[in-house]
Amino acid sequence: MQGIIPINDPNTVVLFSKLLTKTDLELQLIVPSDVLQRYPILDQNGHVSKFIISFDKNGKRWEFPLATRNTGPHPKPTVPPASWHPFVAEYGLRAGDSVLFYTRRDDLPDKIQVRGLRKTILFRGEESWVEV
Repeated sequence: MQGIIPINDPNTVVLFSKLLTKTDLELQLIVPSDVLQRYPILDQNGHVSKFIISFDKNGKRWEFPLATRNTGPHPKPTVPPASWHPFVAEYGLRAGDSVLFYTRRDDLPDKIQVRGLRKTILFRGEESWVEV
């Protein structure tokens, strides 16, 4: 099926994926804290960006600003509701769905892809993730 992300493709680099919770959908997307240490989000000049500029399956550009939540022992990067909620609404994301940010090794640093995924049950009871 066309459009499914080839996670097993050696040229695909997953920046992060997250199983979405009610909090992620109603408030803000909480980004795994190790993402910026493992995969700094780079702009077109190779500098660390305060935005995750990404493209959906239709080529639409999404700008997700990164904020830092300073509660608790470790700061957490978050994507504020004003930029995150339109993406959630456009793809009808719900609790239990997943969001995936990835790139390909031969892409420019600012060519990040974003996809919403939903778990489905296949004919024989096997589970699979498909794009929404």
